[in-house]
Amino acid sequence: MVRSTAGTGTGTGTGTGTGTGAGSTGGAGPHDAGGSVADRVVVSQAGVRYGDLTVFDGIDLTIKDREIVSIVGPSGCGKTTLLRSVVGLTRLNSGTVTIDGKPVSGPTPGVSLVFQHFGLFPWKNVYNNVAYGLKLQKAPKEKIEQLVPEYIEMVGLAGFETSLPHQLSGGMQQRAGLARALAVEPQVLLMDEPFSAIDAQTREVLQFEMLRIWESRPIAMMFVTHSIDEAVLMGDRVVVLKGRPSHIHEVIEVGIPHPRSRETLKSPRFQEVTAHVWDLLMQDVIAAEREVS
Repeated sequence: MVRSTAGTGTGTGTGTGTGTGAGSTGGAGPHDAGGSVADRVVVSQAGVRYGDLTVFDGIDLTIKDREIVSIVGPSGCGKTTLLRSVVGLTRLNSGTVTIDGKPVSGPTPGVSLVFQHFGLFPWKNVYNNVAYGLKLQKAPKEKIEQLVPEYIEMVGLAGFETSLPHQLSGGMQQRAGLARALAVEPQVLLMDEPFSAIDAQTREVLQFEMLRIWESRPIAMMFVTHSIDEAVLMGDRVVVLKGRPSHIHEVIEVGIPHPRSRETLKSPRFQEVTAHVWDLLMQDVIAAEREVS
């Protein structure tokens, strides 16, 4: 049976279900007085409008430290807008976002965003692209020289430090973008369809690479994707957005322990959850595609 929390009839949902989480994988993070993993990101009654168009409304979502929450929904439902609201790049028209208890009103220290289309500077080599965030933070030279090679090696790009983006494959460019996001050692990592612009084989490789990296250094992560399989593979919970304006229709606890591998894709639980999410979204996805065409 799929355990989930459904949204209410007023267009709100809740993301405070326990999930299986990633707390058991170790790593430092905030804890409450009882020793449980504390909330990193809290979205409360969030809404965004563009003129007469309300993108989403009444969004309630909590992301705990060391937890991956996947966001899925039809095209145009506001997945990326929600992500941009959390990072402070899109202003809310209603509601609030807090990170570690502090309201988000603009780009926030400790939060990194990985873009769909790599976001690398074409004139900078791999080393300088990865170092960019640290230099922006005015990190000491010694820290940059320590962290940049560490994260380049972590994402499998050792030996390509002097290569320019056009000399790299799409998968390698996304590895460089990931290294840049991780090098600033964020407490919250936001990923906006990070593997959608690369081929299927490379995408699968990077999914498991990302899980390997996260399992070694677990942090709070929001992962936006159009792929239901990817959402279930990556997430500890899957948040389903639906409606016009969109709202949280259901929050599903994936219930698959870490670490995950290709064997995870064959497990009955994986098949059960992906089928459930697809059942929730099928009619909405078909309707959205008809509107686009």
